[in-house]
Amino acid sequence: MSEEKTSETPWVEKYRPKSLKEMALPTAKLNRKKVDLAEDLKEFIKNFFKQKAELNEKNRQIRADNRTASEKEQKEEQTLPPEKAAVLLEGQPGIGKTSIVYALANDLNMEVIETNASDTRTKDAIEAGLKETSKSRGIMDFITEKKKKLILIDEVDGIYGTQDRGAIPAIMDLIKTTQFPIIMCANEYKSTLSTVYNTIPKYEVHPLSKNKIINIVENIIKKEKITNISKEEIDLIIEKNGGDLRGVINDLQAISLISDKSEEITEEMIYNLHRDTTEEIFGLLRDLFQKVSSLNEARKLTDKSDVDYNFLYKWVNENIPSFIYSKSELATAYERLSKADVIFGRIRKNMEWSLLPYFFDLFAGGVALAAKSSSSKKYRPIRFPRYISSYYMSLNNAEKGLIEKIQEHYPISQNEAFRDLIPFLKYLSSTSRRKLKEISEFLELASVEKNLLK
Repeated sequence: MSEEKTSETPWVEKYRPKSLKEMALPTAKLNRKKVDLAEDLKEFIKNFFKQKAELNEKNRQIRADNRTASEKEQKEEQTLPPEKAAVLLEGQPGIGKTSIVYALANDLNMEVIETNASDTRTKDAIEAGLKETSKSRGIMDFITEKKKKLILIDEVDGIYGTQDRGAIPAIMDLIKTTQFPIIMCANEYKSTLSTVYNTIPKYEVHPLSKNKIINIVENIIKKEKITNISKEEIDLIIEKNGGDLRGVINDLQAISLISDKSEEITEEMIYNLHRDTTEEIFGLLRDLFQKVSSLNEARKLTDKSDVDYNFLYKWVNENIPSFIYSKSELATAYERLSKADVIFGRIRKNMEWSLLPYFFDLFAGGVALAAKSSSSKKYRPIRFPRYISSYYMSLNNAEKGLIEKIQEHYPISQNEAFRDLIPFLKYLSSTSRRKLKEISEFLELASVEKNLLK
C-alpha cells in the first residue's frame, strides 16, 4: 500500500503537467488531417497577438480620422476574423484538453482566465464573466506589468435548449471583440454549436494510447510508493475508463487508499467508481464539515451532489474522527449517525421513502453540526471507507432505472429524485390505479420500476 494512506490534494491536480514538455500529448486532427496540437496552438497565440497589434494600430488611426470626418466619410473599425481569434478543442472528457491549455499558458508565461460554459450558460452570465476581461487589460496590469491573458471557455457543449438561448451569440460577439486569444473545449459534438463549428477551427482531440497511460500510471505509482495495486488491476482501471486519463488517476488514488482488500472487492470497486467521484466526495466532505453552519446549508450541499446517498453516508461515517475531536461532540455525531441508520433500515425494509429527508438531515447536516467548537478548519485528511463486498451502490437495478427515467424528464440529482420526487410520485400513485398507470406511461416504466411506486 502507499506509505501515506491519505492525500492532501487530488492526484489529478498533483500530477497535472506544468509544461507541454512534461505531457504525453494526445493526437489531434484539424479538417481530418493529423496535426501537432502543441505547435498549432503556439502558432495560433503568436499570430493572434501579432495581428491584433496591427489591427489595433489601424483602428486607432480610423478613430483619429473619424473625429474630423463627416458622418458619411467615417469608417467602421476592423475586427479580427473569428478563425484567428479562437479555436475549439473537442474530445471525450478526461483526455487532457484543459491540461494542455494550462501547460501552454505556463510555457508562454500567460495567465489563464477560465469559465465553464455549462455553469454560466446565459448571455448575461457569459458577458458578466468574460466581456470586460476580453476587452482590455486592467489598471493593475499596467502598474505591475502582469502576464498576457489566455481565455479558456470549458465545456461549451454544456450549452443547450431554450433556457440557454443567447449564450452562443454572446460567445460569438466575444470572439469578435476580444483582445486576448480564446480556446474553447467541448466533450462531444452538439448541433447547437453549429455556428461555432462553421466559424472557428475545430481540433478533434483523441485519447492517449494505452501504453502512454500505463507509463503515466507507473510514474505515479513509483512516486507515491504504492505496493497494493497489481498489473491486472491497473489494466482493469484503464479498460474501464476507456481513454479517460483523469478517471484513471482518480480511480488509482481511490484504490491506493484501501487496505485489507480482496481481489473480488477491488474488481467490484473499480467497475463502480465513477469519474470525478473521488474529487467530488473529497470537496463535499470538507465543505460539509468545515463550511456548513446550518441545516439548510447542509441540505443545499447534498442536493447539488449526485453522489449516491448510501455511499456518502459511509464516507461521513468513516471521516467523523478526522473533523471532530471533542469527545462530547463525537458522541453527539455518532448518536445522530446511529439514528440515521435506524431510519435507513426502515426505509429499505418498508419502502418508506418519505423518511429519506430525515435520514439526510441526520447523517449529513446533523453530524456536521454536532461540531460546535472542535471541528478543525485546517486541512484534514480524507479517509476512504472500509468496505465489505456489498460496499458500494445502494441502488438496485429497478431503482437505477426509475431514477434514470425521471432524469430524462427533470434536471434533478439522484438524491433529489429519491428524497423529494419519488415519495411524491408514490403518494400520487396510491390515490388511484389510474394515476399509477398515467405516471407509469409518462415515464415509460418497466414493471419492476412501476412496482416501486405501488
